[in-house]
Amino acid sequence: MNRYEGNVINQGLLPSFNLMVSRETGLEQQRISTFFTPAFIKSLVLCNADELYEKIVTIYDNFHELSERYCLEYYLKDIRLDSSIASMPIQKNTDKDLIRIIHEQTLAELKALSEERQSIYLPVIINNMEGTTVASEIKRQLKLLNSMKAGNHTLSDEIKALFPVWVNEISNIFDYSSMSRSFGHEITHSLNFDVCPYCNNEDIETIDVEGAETRPDLDHFYPQSKFPFLALTLSNLIPSGYRCNRTYKSANSMFGYVHPYITGVGQNTIFDFNYMFDEGRTASAINIKVNKLNDNLDKNLGLFKVEVNHNKRNVKDWFLLLEERYQMLVNSDNDCLDEVLNDDNLIRQRLDIDLNKSPTTVLFQKLKIDALNYLSGREYEISD
Repeated sequence: MNRYEGNVINQGLLPSFNLMVSRETGLEQQRISTFFTPAFIKSLVLCNADELYEKIVTIYDNFHELSERYCLEYYLKDIRLDSSIASMPIQKNTDKDLIRIIHEQTLAELKALSEERQSIYLPVIINNMEGTTVASEIKRQLKLLNSMKAGNHTLSDEIKALFPVWVNEISNIFDYSSMSRSFGHEITHSLNFDVCPYCNNEDIETIDVEGAETRPDLDHFYPQSKFPFLALTLSNLIPSGYRCNRTYKSANSMFGYVHPYITGVGQNTIFDFNYMFDEGRTASAINIKVNKLNDNLDKNLGLFKVEVNHNKRNVKDWFLLLEERYQMLVNSDNDCLDEVLNDDNLIRQRLDIDLNKSPTTVLFQKLKIDALNYLSGREYEISD
């Protein structure tokens, strides 16, 4: 931590940030430097995971130009526009009248927001929307606005050029690429994740052997494309598998999702097992379901396709073997079954489940615990 603070913050980030601010003039320079003090920048990089969202709110509420440039979904979060607009019919005159009313209400909200925050991009959007009366064009504009609210809109280079130089430059100041070359391997090694914390089903072990060095991706939980000031924040860096980081998560803002450093899967039953071996004991007869937990973890389970990835052949083959081993114990005698189930070491030897291992080091460990509980009717708990 001391070396990271010294090299990354003191020698790299702070001088670069100060140089960037020095190019601004007058009140703007004072406004930036008064807020982004060295102490605040250090706290930003070294804060705990449960402080990350608060940092986002603090920065974006004080510098609206940053959220308008990098995270339109935050900037537009108070604009009332339902996503159902995409499927709204516009054939009938009554439908056309309704969408025109929605258009006018939305336009009024955008104008108020733009005036209040001295917006840079919103005037362009407003100008394009004003005077539009054709229902199909109104619907197209509202769908585009919804795309912005959903975080799926990318600013063109022409629009980016409208923003102050420092706003565009800040994404380069928090230089993740340089940091990761120097500290990436050290960070993943120190965190000691052998399995992706998002899906618990992809090997990400860091290898330190000379000539064979590899490390997993360091995912930015809050993506650096939308929150560039968190690009170097250690608690925002999550060792993760390729699928989860690059395919499933991508640039999702992660508002309302569970941060793996704050909340784990817990002891609730996530996996359920359905199978009938009428046509033979095969993995294809097994269907593994993910239960709804009715909390934010459901969003993670959906985003990272946990159900699909736990119906992979290797998982089903493992469950099939577990079920066979368990039935052998059942068919021996009850004393033998109870002897095994009452002894963690025997469970490890006979059923290939180590109750003392964490899901950070064992592939689909949560499923293994849930499977054992499903078969035995007991309530074994997952290790931290």
